[in-house]
Amino acid sequence: MLVAQASRGAAPIRNRRIAIAGGLTVLTAAVGFIALAVDPEPPQQNYAAWTPVPQAAPPLTASDEDIEGWASKCSDLGVGGVGVGGVPARREAADRREVLVDRRGGFTFCVDVSMGSGTSRDPLIALSGLKADGRNGLNLMAATVSDKPFTKPQDSAVLVLGGVLQQPPEGGIQAFQMFGLSGAAVTGVDVVLANGLRVSSTLRNGIWGVWWPSERGELAGSKLHVRTAAGVTLVDPHTVRLPIQ
Repeated sequence: MLVAQASRGAAPIRNRRIAIAGGLTVLTAAVGFIALAVDPEPPQQNYAAWTPVPQAAPPLTASDEDIEGWASKCSDLGVGGVGVGGVPARREAADRREVLVDRRGGFTFCVDVSMGSGTSRDPLIALSGLKADGRNGLNLMAATVSDKPFTKPQDSAVLVLGGVLQQPPEGGIQAFQMFGLSGAAVTGVDVVLANGLRVSSTLRNGIWGVWWPSERGELAGSKLHVRTAAGVTLVDPHTVRLPIQ
């Protein structure tokens, strides 16, 4: 059984079918933010070894071979394996992109973004996935699809594309995810929760992503600390979310 949950604020536009990673399918009721539990029965995860700072990520100087090795950890995730409406999957284009990857306490977190051109035939498609060691398939995936033009962030600006951004129901998905884009001047993005916990994202080539167990703190009241050479700017993530109309 595949579970799909549309986040608040995603206004219905039209029904579309998203095929994920070679056959896994979900019917979305909106072009917007979707959270997907892709295990038939997602287990209660042990997040005890989770760390607020990524334990590993490919360095900016990594070779193409190293990047390919990192991306292979996200073989269940790939915008190139997704078709939206009548738009075919673009696997060759996906193979040329670098998938953002980080490691925290036995989990691999991946983000893949296809910018698109803001049309129904070439929409923005962004996916994130969280996978526990020793399990086949992703435990939790989040998807954002938009066929509206948008402005990429410039300089020190950031944009939140999506993620798992709502408090999970009791016994439900027990992790938050957030991912987005950043301008060229941004050197780091941290999420500081209302309880004071600072969670550092992985940032590479203008794409950033971060996740944390919901038991460590709620998303409500959190701020983005956007770092540049000039200092740190505090940003409310809800004010910089991709507009979905």
